[in-house]
Amino acid sequence: MLKRFFTFILLLFAALQFSTLQAQGLNLNGNGARAAGMGYAFTGLADDASAISWNTAGLTQLYSMEATVVGRFSAGSYDITNSFGGASPDISTNAKFQLNFASFIIPFTVGNFNIVGGIAYRNIYDFNETLNMAFPEGDVERKQVGSVNAITPSIAIQLSNSFSVGVAYNYNFGKYQYSENGDLDEYTDSRYSGSSFDIGVLFRPNSKFSIGGNMNMPNTLKESYESFEDYEEETKIPFFWSVGAAFKATDQFTISFDYHARPWSNSEDFESEELATDLNSYHVGLEYMIVTQSVVIPLRGGFYTKPLFVWDKDNNQVTDNVFTLGVGVMVGDFIVDAAFEFESSSYDGYYTDYNGYSVLAAIEKNTVRTTLGATFHFGE
Repeated sequence: MLKRFFTFILLLFAALQFSTLQAQGLNLNGNGARAAGMGYAFTGLADDASAISWNTAGLTQLYSMEATVVGRFSAGSYDITNSFGGASPDISTNAKFQLNFASFIIPFTVGNFNIVGGIAYRNIYDFNETLNMAFPEGDVERKQVGSVNAITPSIAIQLSNSFSVGVAYNYNFGKYQYSENGDLDEYTDSRYSGSSFDIGVLFRPNSKFSIGGNMNMPNTLKESYESFEDYEEETKIPFFWSVGAAFKATDQFTISFDYHARPWSNSEDFESEELATDLNSYHVGLEYMIVTQSVVIPLRGGFYTKPLFVWDKDNNQVTDNVFTLGVGVMVGDFIVDAAFEFESSSYDGYYTDYNGYSVLAAIEKNTVRTTLGATFHFGE
């Protein structure tokens, strides 16, 4: 389960905690190129297909059948300076690609109710990471492969002119493997399964303002191991929630704010852990639409905080700051969106040297992500 995986990686990489689980895996992987460009401040806006991830109630703002696909490229680097003047490893990471999100949306009506149904593929937790570490004693490649994904059917109903609700069911599945210098650790060769529900609400009192909330209901993620038949572990994922608001200052300019609560300390699997903590975050996003006779070009920007399962030498939690930019092109029924994220952190912590010893060092980490999405509308 994730707790067992967390403990394994903690011992393996010691306090530097290079693992994707700690640095990213327990943070939900944001879906959608437009949302990424706006710093994932999307709970109160939720007006494209990625509402399935952020606030299903927002699907009622879609009025035509459409299909969306989103991909993401990521790369990163580490700079380590040994605090004792010794040799530090040179570290590089391999670029990686993920299918981030794909969906198909169908609006319809029943009586006086506007209803929108949809189904999506979502990448929820991304574990993929390859670290190439050059020590004076030799080179080491440490590789993680895997993710937790979901197939998510959903439905949203507009109950009044200003209020909508939505529900999404997540069928979760995935895998995880760890290898060092090409040798697979059979104790990490595992598969994930489970299911969960999300409930969203959206209130739009007028055309200028909207406020939304999303609830990720408590669920259990099961983990089975390829090398151990009839052995299964479970991770209890606690209640997560988010709230957001969006204000359309003009027909072209929108600003949005989000707060995401990810209280992992409420999980019974982590409540007794000394390092158990929460991953709550703040988000802000901007969008300005350049409108011409033949094309619409949205320009986007955003910022969000990203607390990690990483601690510095004084046992303070490390929180990354992430800046985002985005751009889109809307031509007729076709939309293309792109987003760029830059994430950085700097702290004094520990890394595991070639012989497995923890060494104090100044650590700087930079990560860049590029998200590309395309949407096609099939008409009214």
